[in-house]
Amino acid sequence: MYGIKVWSSAKENDWYLLRDMNDGVVHVWDKKEEVERVQKNLSCKKSVITKIMSSVIIDRALNKRKEEENLKYFLK
Repeated sequence: MYGIKVWSSAKENDWYLLRDMNDGVVHVWDKKEEVERVQKNLSCKKSVITKIMSSVIIDRALNKRKEEENLKYFLK
């Protein structure tokens, strides 16, 4: 799984993982090509693609995906 580290200033330790503004869940992607496409559209000082290793982050992101898919199914 891949994510995006974003720097909000020039300081090297002033970064965060790109998150959803509504619920704080970190955005993760399965394919590197998908995350590269998103990274190109960001407007920030600096960003890099990173591998997400934390099982907590991955679990929260996958649960959110599952909930969204279920919601789409029921709203058909």
